[in-house]
Amino acid sequence: MENQQIEKYFEKLVEISREKQKSFEDILFLTKAQSKAIEEDEIDRLEKLVDDKQKKIEEINKNDEEFHMYYEKIKKGYNVKSLENLEVSNVKSARELQEVTGEIKKMLQEISELENENNEKVKEVLRDLGEKIKKINQGKKASNIYSSDSETNAASYFIDQKK
Repeated sequence: MENQQIEKYFEKLVEISREKQKSFEDILFLTKAQSKAIEEDEIDRLEKLVDDKQKKIEEINKNDEEFHMYYEKIKKGYNVKSLENLEVSNVKSARELQEVTGEIKKMLQEISELENENNEKVKEVLRDLGEKIKKINQGKKASNIYSSDSETNAASYFIDQKK
């Protein structure tokens, strides 16, 4: 495969990776917004953010499919199993691709850490909610017991009285 063609494929990989990077920036923003929505108990807003995030993930999946296609063309053209096996030091776009990939990895790490924090916050909210529900149920039981005793006692009071 000629060098000019391989350069075009690498340029396409860089272009796809930049789009992917933009999508990850959006996901990072949405993840931060989710943190705030969780802290402020804004369930409706949280739900919308999750939907928006899912759309971004679908965009990334499309980018990945396209990326894979060009990646395979490069591997096939050079008859290598991985780009790491390919000497690409003279291909400008290859170095740029490595830089973008590194930036994406850093962003993924940050997103992952935020996701873990958000999951812990949600677990805490659910624990608190579970405790509140438990207290409500205990209150209902006490109320039901009191109500049923009062009705039983009142009924027996009227039955037991003689005229």
